[in-house]
Amino acid sequence: MAYDVRAIANLALDLAAEEGRALSNMQINKLVYFLHVDVLALTERPLVTAKIEAWEHGPVFRELYSQFKAYGERPVSGRATAISPRTGEVEVVVAELPPEMIAMLRPLVRKYSALSASAMRAESHVEGGPWDRAWNHETVTNASMRISNESILAWLREGWRH
Repeated sequence: MAYDVRAIANLALDLAAEEGRALSNMQINKLVYFLHVDVLALTERPLVTAKIEAWEHGPVFRELYSQFKAYGERPVSGRATAISPRTGEVEVVVAELPPEMIAMLRPLVRKYSALSASAMRAESHVEGGPWDRAWNHETVTNASMRISNESILAWLREGWRH
């Protein structure tokens, strides 16, 4: 089952905070991207439902960028929100993840949250990787600069790991 990207970001922010780490908007976008790639590698199923876009500084989830852009380069101290369909009120987005999914994500968040923003950017820009292929394409067929799950899986099948 794929989850709302805002819920996964909130979980990642909470897990990173447990490690004493605060993340910038750029870092949370890259971290959630890395989690998505790793879950695809392990399960061949997407972690999040959101589209991934290739921006200048790497993969971005528009929903996360919009939620956290006010922080600039500062650490994100809030959590992603949405209007609840039940109450009509703005609420923090959470997902009911099974314990085994949280157990899979916890060490990955620990690993990636230890990286600096520049290290995450470099990691997401690996030559021949999904971001590189979307950003440096030679035709106009990828006008939205989308990084698809299919392109990530193809890259993984070629033997790449980040």
